[in-house]
Amino acid sequence: MSEFFEPDAPDDGAVFFTPNSFRDLTSRIYREHDTISGRISLKQVGDARTNNLQILHETYEPGADTGETMLEHFGNEGGVVIAGELEVIVGTTSRILKTGDAYLFSSQEPHRFRNVGDRPAMVISACTPPYL
Repeated sequence: MSEFFEPDAPDDGAVFFTPNSFRDLTSRIYREHDTISGRISLKQVGDARTNNLQILHETYEPGADTGETMLEHFGNEGGVVIAGELEVIVGTTSRILKTGDAYLFSSQEPHRFRNVGDRPAMVISACTPPYL
Protein backbone atom coordinates (compact mmCIF):
# COMPACT_ATOMS: atom_id res chain seq x y z
CA MET A 1 0.00 0.00 0.00
CA SER A 2 2.84 2.43 0.79
CA GLU A 3 4.12 1.97 -2.77
CA PHE A 4 0.81 3.36 -4.04
CA PHE A 5 1.38 6.60 -2.17
CA GLU A 6 5.13 6.74 -2.77
CA PRO A 7 5.77 5.12 -6.14
CA ASP A 8 9.38 4.51 -7.13
CA ALA A 9 10.73 6.95 -9.65
CA PRO A 10 11.18 5.32 -13.04
CA ASP A 11 14.65 3.91 -13.61
CA ASP A 12 16.47 6.37 -15.85
CA GLY A 13 19.51 4.12 -16.21
CA ALA A 14 21.67 6.33 -14.00
CA VAL A 15 24.97 4.80 -12.96
CA PHE A 16 26.32 7.54 -10.70
CA PHE A 17 24.56 9.36 -7.87
CA THR A 18 25.12 12.39 -5.67
CA PRO A 19 23.78 12.66 -2.11
CA ASN A 20 21.11 15.06 -3.41
CA SER A 21 19.75 12.30 -5.67
CA PHE A 22 19.37 9.71 -2.88
CA ARG A 23 15.75 8.77 -2.18
CA ASP A 24 14.68 9.48 1.40
CA LEU A 25 12.98 6.36 2.84
CA THR A 26 12.94 7.58 6.44
CA SER A 27 9.16 7.90 6.59
CA ARG A 28 8.75 4.27 5.45
CA ILE A 29 10.75 2.82 8.35
CA TYR A 30 8.81 4.92 10.88
CA ARG A 31 5.49 3.98 9.30
CA GLU A 32 6.25 0.26 9.26
CA HIS A 33 7.87 0.06 12.72
CA ASP A 34 6.10 2.06 15.38
CA THR A 35 8.57 1.09 18.13
CA ILE A 36 11.44 3.14 16.68
CA SER A 37 12.80 5.74 19.06
CA GLY A 38 15.11 8.64 18.30
CA ARG A 39 16.02 9.99 14.90
CA ILE A 40 16.99 7.58 12.12
CA SER A 41 17.57 8.62 8.50
CA LEU A 42 17.57 6.14 5.59
CA LYS A 43 18.53 7.31 2.10
CA GLN A 44 18.53 4.94 -0.86
CA VAL A 45 20.90 4.95 -3.82
CA GLY A 46 19.12 4.58 -7.17
CA ASP A 47 16.23 2.27 -8.02
CA ALA A 48 16.39 -0.72 -5.69
CA ARG A 49 13.54 -2.64 -7.31
CA THR A 50 15.02 -2.55 -10.82
CA ASN A 51 18.43 -3.66 -9.57
CA ASN A 52 17.12 -6.10 -6.92
CA LEU A 53 19.61 -4.52 -4.52
CA GLN A 54 18.96 -1.82 -1.96
CA ILE A 55 21.91 0.33 -0.95
CA LEU A 56 21.29 2.72 1.93
CA HIS A 57 23.12 5.56 3.64
CA GLU A 58 21.84 5.28 7.22
CA THR A 59 22.25 7.78 10.06
CA TYR A 60 21.34 6.99 13.68
CA GLU A 61 21.37 9.95 16.07
CA PRO A 62 22.52 9.25 19.66
CA GLY A 63 19.91 7.08 21.40
CA ALA A 64 18.17 6.09 18.14
CA ASP A 65 16.85 2.53 18.24
CA THR A 66 14.90 0.45 15.74
CA GLY A 67 12.88 -0.78 18.74
CA GLU A 68 12.35 -3.70 21.06
CA THR A 69 10.26 -5.38 18.37
CA MET A 70 13.01 -6.87 16.26
CA LEU A 71 13.01 -6.45 12.48
CA GLU A 72 12.54 -9.58 10.34
CA HIS A 73 12.13 -9.86 6.58
CA PHE A 74 13.14 -12.06 3.66
CA GLY A 75 16.64 -11.55 2.30
CA ASN A 76 20.18 -10.79 3.37
CA GLU A 77 21.77 -7.58 4.55
CA GLY A 78 25.15 -6.24 5.38
CA GLY A 79 26.79 -2.95 6.14
CA VAL A 80 29.90 -1.07 7.17
CA VAL A 81 29.92 1.50 9.97
CA ILE A 82 31.58 4.63 8.56
CA ALA A 83 31.20 6.85 11.65
CA GLY A 84 30.29 6.47 15.32
CA GLU A 85 29.21 3.32 17.12
CA LEU A 86 26.21 1.12 16.51
CA GLU A 87 24.98 -1.86 18.48
CA VAL A 88 23.76 -4.57 16.11
CA ILE A 89 21.68 -7.37 17.58
CA VAL A 90 21.00 -10.48 15.46
CA GLY A 91 19.04 -13.20 17.20
CA THR A 92 20.67 -13.62 20.60
CA THR A 93 24.03 -12.20 19.48
CA SER A 94 24.98 -8.56 19.86
CA ARG A 95 28.05 -6.45 19.28
CA ILE A 96 28.90 -2.77 19.37
CA LEU A 97 30.43 -1.95 16.02
CA LYS A 98 32.80 0.98 15.57
CA THR A 99 34.03 2.83 12.50
CA GLY A 100 35.32 0.29 9.98
CA ASP A 101 33.47 -2.69 11.50
CA ALA A 102 30.87 -4.53 9.43
CA TYR A 103 27.97 -7.00 9.62
CA LEU A 104 26.37 -9.53 7.27
CA PHE A 105 23.42 -11.80 8.09
CA SER A 106 20.16 -13.36 6.93
CA SER A 107 17.42 -10.76 7.44
CA GLN A 108 15.07 -13.56 8.47
CA GLU A 109 16.91 -13.58 11.80
CA PRO A 110 15.31 -11.08 14.19
CA HIS A 111 17.56 -8.01 14.29
CA ARG A 112 17.82 -4.54 15.78
CA PHE A 113 20.08 -1.49 15.51
CA ARG A 114 20.83 1.00 18.33
CA ASN A 115 23.16 3.95 18.58
CA VAL A 116 24.67 3.56 22.05
CA GLY A 117 27.25 6.32 21.49
CA ASP A 118 27.16 10.06 22.07
CA ARG A 119 27.50 11.08 18.42
CA PRO A 120 25.69 10.12 15.20
CA ALA A 121 26.45 6.69 13.76
CA MET A 122 26.54 6.31 9.98
CA VAL A 123 26.32 3.08 8.02
CA ILE A 124 26.44 2.16 4.35
CA SER A 125 24.31 -0.95 3.99
CA ALA A 126 22.94 -3.25 1.32
CA CYS A 127 19.91 -5.53 1.31
CA THR A 128 18.81 -8.02 -1.30
CA PRO A 129 16.07 -8.28 -2.21
CA PRO A 130 15.09 -4.69 -1.31
CA TYR A 131 13.23 -4.37 1.98
CA LEU A 132 11.71 -0.87 2.05
